[in-house]
Amino acid sequence: MAFLEINNLRKSYEGQCILSGLNLRVDRGEFISLLGPSGSGKTTALRCIAGLEKPDSDSGTLLIDGQMMSGTQTFCPPEKRRLGMVFQSYAVWPHMTVLENVLYPLRVQAKKNRLSQKQMVVKAQEVLELVQLENFTGRFSNQLSGGQQQRVALARALVTHPDVLLLDEPLSNLDALLREELGAEIRRLQKAINLTTLLVTHDQKEALALSDRIVLLNGGKIDSLGSPEELYQKPPTEFCAEFLSSAQKLNLKEKAPASERVSLFLPRRWLISKTPQDENNTWYKMHVQNRIYLGSEYEYWASNESLFAEPIRFFSKEKLENQSVIYLKYS
Repeated sequence: MAFLEINNLRKSYEGQCILSGLNLRVDRGEFISLLGPSGSGKTTALRCIAGLEKPDSDSGTLLIDGQMMSGTQTFCPPEKRRLGMVFQSYAVWPHMTVLENVLYPLRVQAKKNRLSQKQMVVKAQEVLELVQLENFTGRFSNQLSGGQQQRVALARALVTHPDVLLLDEPLSNLDALLREELGAEIRRLQKAINLTTLLVTHDQKEALALSDRIVLLNGGKIDSLGSPEELYQKPPTEFCAEFLSSAQKLNLKEKAPASERVSLFLPRRWLISKTPQDENNTWYKMHVQNRIYLGSEYEYWASNESLFAEPIRFFSKEKLENQSVIYLKYS
């Protein structure tokens, strides 16, 4: 039985359908990314899971650990769902210290958890140690970097030991290097405590790097669902190929039926040779047009106007000179 179960989730705003019959099963301890372009419904789905949005009256059910959170005649408020949530904006209270920010959820639940002040402080300090902020307990938000503030928000979400952690684009306000570091830290913590986690992101690299499975949304529906490797290497739909795998739609000028002249090509599947090859064996003679250095590799565009209507995009670790002749074959 799935730990988080979503059946036919529907949500509309002023007659406009945002989510159209979303179905999803998430296992305990699984890290799921809700990926998609702006307006695909990913944040709305997360907010419905959190209880911050109420699904449509004809929507199906949402269960967490077998307990009904929402259904035709059921709606459990957010504070009773045992969820932790981290928002895009850090939402760290400026009038509280780091320790006070993390203590706040425990104090709100003081009657329920029956913890003394000393016990709550110990729990808060333990989770601050997990996110490596044990030496920052007395600081205020204006004395913290963006990454440190997001760690405070993460600690605050974890301190009550939630059943599910919800992350709404928590890394998008950080610079590239810090985004990678904090993303890896979140994944490490998630694995260490085996916490079921849902991440909303529009960043393909982030979803590929962090997820056990990716849910690719388009127009309020699930377009594709699978592991990062499955969706990237063998995209099941044209949208998945273009959005996640950066597939290029090329117009072939060869003598082929009109229905076969436009094809999708994944940029990393091109084989490259500097020496002449048999062009009848699907090797294409090309001229390098442009090169961008990416650090560990180069991104290229090469053209042959007699074969392709637009330049071919591909990647290589080898430095190729502009206007040089190469031979490409699609694997």
